[in-house]
Amino acid sequence: MALRAAIIGLGGISAAHIGGWKEAEGVEPVAGADIAEEAVARAEQQHGIAGYADWREMLDAEEPDLVSICTPPFLHPEMAGECLERGVHVMCEKPMAADVPGAEQMAAAAADADAILQIAYCHRFHGPAMRMKQLIDDGILGRPVFFRGAFCGLSNMEGNHRGVMAQAGGGALMDNGSHAVDLYQYMLGRIANVSCRAGTFLQDMETDDVAVMLFEGEAGCYGEVLVGYSMPPQFTEWRIAGEKGVLALENYMAGPVRFWSAETDEWTDHECDTSRSRFQRQFAHFVECIREGTQPRSNAETALHTQRAIGAAYEASRRKGVTVPV
Repeated sequence: MALRAAIIGLGGISAAHIGGWKEAEGVEPVAGADIAEEAVARAEQQHGIAGYADWREMLDAEEPDLVSICTPPFLHPEMAGECLERGVHVMCEKPMAADVPGAEQMAAAAADADAILQIAYCHRFHGPAMRMKQLIDDGILGRPVFFRGAFCGLSNMEGNHRGVMAQAGGGALMDNGSHAVDLYQYMLGRIANVSCRAGTFLQDMETDDVAVMLFEGEAGCYGEVLVGYSMPPQFTEWRIAGEKGVLALENYMAGPVRFWSAETDEWTDHECDTSRSRFQRQFAHFVECIREGTQPRSNAETALHTQRAIGAAYEASRRKGVTVPV
């Protein structure tokens, strides 16, 4: 029997979730809920699912096996907590929550539940990122010493929930920055300490539209994350330096992953598996975890660490560092 999937929050990212559940083997998307009537009507018309104005009413009526939570981050803890308590598996959009206490609340709920919580850090399932991790794990770099991850783009977030502090908890750093921080954790391990600057430069909103984060990993590798809603995409860059050379991902969407060898002074291209999208892999992985009773690649523990690292970065940004003497 197919797993019944429901979606809470029918905004932009929900289409990827509905499509992901339609493509996942053994899953049927059956319903969606949103407080906006037009969003509900659109989902009913475009995707043929039942629509609800109240997410709890949807859970009562449809009794889904799994739920996608696609709402602003400040709503995640309450929604995820109730779904998990009901025994419903949860795929929750990133970031995990709007703040660390909310993420800790979700992690505690997941620990007490029979159901599974996966946070949708989809870039862990991106072919080129997976190839990069494989090469690192195979020892191609030797000891990694520096990671640089830049997710940049020109996106107007004025009027979007990402620009409202109470709803999102932060801007570019909380949003795309959490992806970059999570990728560092995925490839190189946890983060030990951070420094940061996050500010609002070109957009009229409460949260940051440009941020840079410097940090040290628990394994000793330094890292830099640069993100911005007001940064040209041409600034996007992914590089990792190690004792044996440099890994570079110049075309983030398709690869290849390039390796410069310090021994030969030559570049070698390593092709990436792009036969499936990161969303397809993410949803298929979640279904596999449900059927096998295993924890997902992006789980409450890994997502909580990412949330704590981002929270520490915002705190460091507020402190403004050490003033240079005049």
